[in-house]
Amino acid sequence: MKKTSEKAGTINEIKNVKLMFAEKQACFELLKSKVQPGKKLMIAISGGADSILTACLVYNFFIESKYSLQNLFFIHCNHKTRKGNQNDEKFIRAFFGGNQLTIATRTTHKKLAPYGATGNTETELRNWRYWAFKTAAKKYAIDQFVFGHNLTDRIESTFLNLLRGANLNGFIAIQSQENHHLLPWIEVLRPILWLNKASIFQICRQNKIPFVTDPTNKDTKTSLRNKLRNKVLPELYKLSHKQTSTTNSFIESMKKIYEQLENQSSEPKIILNPISQSSHRHATFAYERTIDSQHITINSIWELAKKLGIYNNITTPLLKELQKFLQKSDSGYKYFNWAYLFKAHGKIYIIAAPKLFRQKTIDSEKKIDTTSIERFPRKGDKYKGKKRNEWCINQKIPIFRRNFIPIVVQKNQIVKIISSHCTP
Repeated sequence: MKKTSEKAGTINEIKNVKLMFAEKQACFELLKSKVQPGKKLMIAISGGADSILTACLVYNFFIESKYSLQNLFFIHCNHKTRKGNQNDEKFIRAFFGGNQLTIATRTTHKKLAPYGATGNTETELRNWRYWAFKTAAKKYAIDQFVFGHNLTDRIESTFLNLLRGANLNGFIAIQSQENHHLLPWIEVLRPILWLNKASIFQICRQNKIPFVTDPTNKDTKTSLRNKLRNKVLPELYKLSHKQTSTTNSFIESMKKIYEQLENQSSEPKIILNPISQSSHRHATFAYERTIDSQHITINSIWELAKKLGIYNNITTPLLKELQKFLQKSDSGYKYFNWAYLFKAHGKIYIIAAPKLFRQKTIDSEKKIDTTSIERFPRKGDKYKGKKRNEWCINQKIPIFRRNFIPIVVQKNQIVKIISSHCTP
């Protein structure tokens, strides 16, 4: 169960927090450059010190800048993974009382759960959380989403990416302002990304800001991040040449490196175009990208996976396999990390969805005996006296879908094209 900090209860509501700390003005200047009057912001609140401080910072910024609080929204996700989640929600309801607060509660009912995700894996919880963010953002026409990620989180992400074979962009990891693949068309802001965790705790204590702490963050068996957080990185911090109560030379070096790399990086941006999704297919996201054969490298594939958040456990052999597929194949697909990588007609399509999401039970329009098989099209296939591609053109089937429509084959002859089962 989460426990509130020693200062919890001193201040009951966010409206009573008057922030005072050394870096406040720098934080305000950052927000001033990123947030325009009239823009609608939504802040993700877990209840931890970093998200609560972020909320207080943005709230104070709105007040002092005379921005309308009608454009400020908050959202908390109750994952319902343990008893402590209910206490977190109760605390957040009290602290944000009177403000525009959304509480999203996860269901584990298979028919009601978004994407059919009812488990407690890190990926499933993350997908549900961003589904809740996206749903709320659409409801309130949110322009910018704010997260409380901090410098300590960023360092952890860098080491995770290094273990997975990251290049320069992977080293930089999360950024203060970017577009997130799970929140299309919404800008993401992280205004305290340059403050480390120790500094955040100190600011909260000095300003009597209540927060809750999560004991599962100490469980090294839960995730690789927790192992880095609690075992590996603390040993590096201890080796630092200079150390204070809130920082050390190692953390300061990482901070300076991030600043320099962000200024010097000339890596071209990966531009992805969102494509329409059908809700019954349970796709988390769907994008297309034009292929330039000169740029199909292991690094470019890794950067694409990193940008989309599907880079967990990607090995060098898998990257080589994907590179060969994109360079040599005319069409087809690869499935990894809960995502499909399609190739068709000079473009790639990336769709995060359950495996075999395109396929449904064949309808009863035509009786199919047990010797029939269902497969995807191959070069040279013919149907009803025409090349399969010509038939698809006549049926006005979009170019992307043509190569991924299941077909039913009997004795090497196509007997049915399941044209209604192709929307992602």
